[in-house]
Amino acid sequence: MSPAEDPIERYLDRLLVELRGRSRDVRRILAETEEHLRDAAAAEVAGGLGEEAAAAAAIARFGRPREFARRFPPPPFSLPATRPILAELVASILLLGAVGLIAVGASGVLAAGLGLVFGQGFVAGDPPGVTYTAARCAEYQEYEPRAPTCAAAATAHHFGEVVGNQLAAGILGLIALALHRAARRVLRRRGTYGQLLPDGFTATVGASVFGVAAALLLLQSAGSLAFSGGSGTGAMLSQGIVCLLAAGAFLPALVRTLALHVDQGTGAPETGDV
Repeated sequence: MSPAEDPIERYLDRLLVELRGRSRDVRRILAETEEHLRDAAAAEVAGGLGEEAAAAAAIARFGRPREFARRFPPPPFSLPATRPILAELVASILLLGAVGLIAVGASGVLAAGLGLVFGQGFVAGDPPGVTYTAARCAEYQEYEPRAPTCAAAATAHHFGEVVGNQLAAGILGLIALALHRAARRVLRRRGTYGQLLPDGFTATVGASVFGVAAALLLLQSAGSLAFSGGSGTGAMLSQGIVCLLAAGAFLPALVRTLALHVDQGTGAPETGDV
């Protein structure tokens, strides 16, 4: 009987989804459960049942995977026990923050390119009807002495701020990414990295946050393009595009996690699991 057809293997796959706690405890529970199931099935075979019927009879004694898993509640909350989880959570937050800051930096590069192609006003221009006092105009023209008008000086100054600030955020993101890799190495040496947080936690948060941000920014860009003639649209558009790419970067890991859970959590019901 192949593993895919083995009722005991399918039962253990479903039990794995239901169990909570430390990875070593989950592995121990699965190993002991399989041993008991195999022994019980062997006893049924010795009594005259076929292999599949024997496995079904053994499973029926254990009950539904969810009910059986409730016999093994996770350990109670304690600060020492939660330190590894908090450490992995910090590492996950570092990764998400690093990706976010790097995305901001990438949007600065894209905004600079849009400014070269469509003009700085497309990226950092003021909405129609915005005016400045004479004193403010003097400040802008002091910042940008080559600009022919107050509006042009304001746009050039804002463009420099948009691109410069976003590039600076990208540099911070690279630093955060380096910190995340260092934290990951430490956690891997301890044997806990990727084992304490729920499967796909970082991928789920990343794909969700960046996906929602991309949708909002792209909708705002469309509204700006429609109602303000495109002035200042480029900044939001570049951010929306980069957020969409960031969400896409997390999507494969999220899909793999969902596919794994679907594979482990579905299948024909066994006897005692209906």
